[in-house]
Formats: sequence, structure tokens, C-alpha cells
Amino acid sequence: MKEYFRYFRWMYLILAVMAALLGFLCVGHWGLSRMLHYERTNQSCTTKERVFDYGDVLTDKEEDKLRKLIAKREAQTGCDIVLITLEESLKEYARGIEPGVGYHEFVRVYAEQFYEENQFGYDRPNGDGILLVDNWYREEDGRIYTWLCTTGRVKEKYSDQAVDHILDNIYRYVEHDPYLAYKTYINDFYHDMLGIQVFHYYVPRSAAWIIGFVAAVLFAVCNGRSKKGVKTTTALTYTGGVSPVFRVKQDRFLRKSVVTRRIQRSSGGTGGRSGGGGGGSHGGGGHSR
Repeated sequence: MKEYFRYFRWMYLILAVMAALLGFLCVGHWGLSRMLHYERTNQSCTTKERVFDYGDVLTDKEEDKLRKLIAKREAQTGCDIVLITLEESLKEYARGIEPGVGYHEFVRVYAEQFYEENQFGYDRPNGDGILLVDNWYREEDGRIYTWLCTTGRVKEKYSDQAVDHILDNIYRYVEHDPYLAYKTYINDFYHDMLGIQVFHYYVPRSAAWIIGFVAAVLFAVCNGRSKKGVKTTTALTYTGGVSPVFRVKQDRFLRKSVVTRRIQRSSGGTGGRSGGGGGGSHGGGGHSR
């Protein structure tokens, strides 16, 4: 057993250092969250409401819990956090503002107009903030659409990958537990804006290959230093000192027969995924289900 630990001591040391670093970041994350408290400077916002459950997918108790959580996270991030649920077609509304806009951007138009009309923004009208529109109505193209609208400092913070990540987390729960999905939206945003991103971060697919390669190199280095095995048997060990006799068998090739057939092939195609981005002073992205 001691030999086993000796061979892998460097791997265990690296894991221990990584665990200590993660623990340090977690403690720092907790301490920073207790210290931060932004003062709201936007006095022009037309409403104090943050949870607009027009789609009626939440209970009154769940709405109150989300309001309290949002108030706490807004003070910690210095950003407005808004949630809207709908269950209605936005086709006529969106195309009345932006003629010809596609189905996947109806929620974008709604989100940006709602943000601007109510002058959301923690620091100033149309300033720092985020707004989620989840429309439960199935549009004519058969899809249900969601949009995450980012403005001000949030727009600068969130890359396309970060937007996809938070929407993926929301979609993980939204169909069977909307409250948990929207709570995840609020908490994910809070962790992302704190900048440390201990628990919520985007991991590229290439990371799996890199981790596997590093693990393979460590294994090879640790085991390459071990002693070579000692030869304990030979060809005569189990024959009483008499050389073994091997009978030789051969297969002879006599003739060849070739048959050809024509195979008919059919043509086909593959589909793709497209998306849109916010206009003006807004950013963000959307998903559908």
C-alpha cells in the first residue's frame, strides 16, 4: 500500500492544493457577499415590482419568496433583477414595433421595450440590470421562447457563452419546477456578477480533453519511475527442462470468387440552430423549448 501511495503522491498533492484553493475561494466568496451593499441611485424607475407573473405559473407564496431574494441580490450586485412570465402570443406586438422580426425574437422586442418603458436600472434609467422574459405560449412555429435581456454593466459582463449557461440552467428546471428555475436565474446572476464565479461558470468542451491529457501524463510519469518486473519464468519452466515441440499448420489459398452489387444511396440534410441578439443599448440572448 505504501508503494501505491508513493507512486501517486504528486497527483494527491495536486488534488490537495486544488481542494485548498477551492475552499479559499468559497470563503472569500462568502465574505465578499457579506461586505457588498450598493446604494440605489435611480429614482426614475416607474415601479418597485420585480416579479411580473402575467403567465400565472407561480403561487403567491413563491412570488413573495422571489421578491425577497431579488431585493437581497440587487443590493449585493448593484443591478436591477426583473422576472416576467407570459402566456400569450407576442407576434402582433413585436411586429408592430419591428416589422418582419422572426419568431425567436418576439420575446427580445418585448423585453427591451418593457425595460425601457419602466426605466429599470440600479444606477440610472436604462442602466445596470437584467430582465428575464419566459413566455409559456407556443407560437405558430410550435416553439416556446425565453429571452435574457442585459443592460449597462451586465451587458459588458455577460458573454454569449455566459448567457447560454444561465439559460441552460433555467431550462433544466422550468418545465417541472418554475420556481426553482427562476430562483436559479437570480442566484446564478448574483454569483456571476460577483466576479469570482466559484459555483457557476462556463466550461468549454476542450476542458475535458485537457484534463484527460494532464491525468494521462501524470499517470505515465508516476508509473515510469517504478522498477521493471523481474523475469521469474522461462519457456522451460513448466516442461521439466525439455524443449517444447510446436506442430506447424498451414492454410493454402486455392481460388478466389468476387461478387459485385450496386447499392443505391439516398440524399439527406442536417439542421442548424440560429439565434438573435439585442439591439440598441441592450444585450442578451434567447432559448426555446
